[in-house]
Amino acid sequence: MRALSMMAMLWGASAAAQAAPTPFNVILTTKSLVGAAHDTVVASVVDAGVLGPSSTVPMTLRIVDDSGAVLATVTGTVSATVPLRVTVTAPSSAGLRAQLVLPPGAGKFSAGVLVIEREGQGFPPPPHTRLICEIPPHVSRDPETGGGDPVTIWTCKVEVERT
Repeated sequence: MRALSMMAMLWGASAAAQAAPTPFNVILTTKSLVGAAHDTVVASVVDAGVLGPSSTVPMTLRIVDDSGAVLATVTGTVSATVPLRVTVTAPSSAGLRAQLVLPPGAGKFSAGVLVIEREGQGFPPPPHTRLICEIPPHVSRDPETGGGDPVTIWTCKVEVERT
């Protein structure tokens, strides 16, 4: 009888272990922002903290090209008062994207904003272009695939400033 109850306990523990979902990184990527070669490109993320209590969220912020190659990366934390920022010189006029990687259990933004900016060089200076994307507060899985696949953020707006 004791052996039977021990087997039932072990079977229950192994079934519970198999049912647990696999943790995954959440990867959010902006749409592509094109410009000219040698533009200064800055990606930044901040938790505006206006919709509720803000917390410190660990993450990795990258600038990637359209093929997915990483051009610049930084890892750190973000809060309502401390943004995370990374800068790179554009190698060509091709599109670049900001990509945010949140590890499993990283917490949630109360009002996250992911921005990629491209500022040209030369005279007269070309327009300063900025792509501003709101980070969905409850992103956990790609809505189309249902998996932990990368998600392209579609709620973005483009701002162009002439200097």
